[in-house]
Amino acid sequence: MTRRLVHFVGFRDDRYWNAVRLFGPPDMIHDAWDIYAANDTAPGDLVVFANGDGNQKPRSFTVEAARSRERRASVKDTPLESS
Repeated sequence: MTRRLVHFVGFRDDRYWNAVRLFGPPDMIHDAWDIYAANDTAPGDLVVFANGDGNQKPRSFTVEAARSRERRASVKDTPLESS
């Protein structure tokens, strides 16, 4: 028998502790509901969202990944200083 994991998604404030009281401590914490978080879940796992309802579609990438791409793009556009 496979153990059901508890996933918390998007908690950034005191609601985290309310969720812990209701569902117990999470096995995994995800910053956002994206493809990576969705792939970490298995049938029967419990996913607890800080915001929104339970039938949210995962985003294709996280906000952090988008920021990282923007930073890399801005570095490529910056001319190198000569010494």
